[in-house]
Amino acid sequence: MTFYRSTAQILLTAATMTGLLSPTQAQAADKTKPTKVFLLVGQSNMQGYGFISAGKDGDLDYAAKNGFNYLKDATGKWAERKDVFYYHKSKDKVKACTLSVDNVMKVYRRHPSVGPELAFGHVVGQHFEEEVLLIKCAWGGQPLAGTFRPPSSGPMADGTSPDYMGTKYKAVLTETKEVLDNLKKHFPTLKSDEYEIVGFFWHQGWNDGCNKEFTKEYETNMVNFVKDMRKDLKLPNLPFVIATSGMGGKGGAVAPAQIAAAKRIDNCTAVDTIPFRGHKAGRQISHWFNSAESYTKIGDASAKAMIELVK
Repeated sequence: MTFYRSTAQILLTAATMTGLLSPTQAQAADKTKPTKVFLLVGQSNMQGYGFISAGKDGDLDYAAKNGFNYLKDATGKWAERKDVFYYHKSKDKVKACTLSVDNVMKVYRRHPSVGPELAFGHVVGQHFEEEVLLIKCAWGGQPLAGTFRPPSSGPMADGTSPDYMGTKYKAVLTETKEVLDNLKKHFPTLKSDEYEIVGFFWHQGWNDGCNKEFTKEYETNMVNFVKDMRKDLKLPNLPFVIATSGMGGKGGAVAPAQIAAAKRIDNCTAVDTIPFRGHKAGRQISHWFNSAESYTKIGDASAKAMIELVK
């Protein structure tokens, strides 16, 4: 599979970087250049379960007032970035839209919720002159040792090779290809027909932390995942950012392996998310206690780490 297209074949090179633009400048920037594409991949914490307006410290309202004022515009409404586009397929429902709270949110147990994509999109959108597309491939409850298992890892730890092994790994490739092959169908207002995949953002780990054998092989599987994904995308130096499972509980068991794996891979970095534990907007430790503040910090830090890699 080849995930780039243009009148002349686009090769992944170091992206042209600029200083931070104001929202007005970003909307007026040159949009004839290839769209910058980022893949956001993982399980439920990449899907996002951070409450928007729970009336508690830690929700998105709180985050917007405490360090992340870019989430709202000058009128106090949730900001929309018309230069950042977002794609996510959940079951049979597809979201293909511009980046804003109202567009990307999902409703979880009557709570409108967001994930790390919101802050990630704001930061990379502010940085690049070109338009940006986020393709999110995320499904709850998916272990790296199982459904995300990369081809190089071979059979599972117990020697079996069940039918579901690697199904979500393959789904990332399939969904990405479908979106990029049909850009104008999904995003008719995109200015350019050309694109470049310039980064891969990974946030996953809870289910592997729930299984001792999966935890033991996590570092190897993570290294293989990056290697295999770069091979299958035909992008051998694709920047990877791994946001660790720093929420505590069983997810924390794989965080050291995520950091160790990143050290073994060129053009890859791990973002330590333990400092992002904070105010609790809900009760689910597996979902950062439903803290949109935590998800915002994860997305913000991961985007900044990505920009450094792409440089």
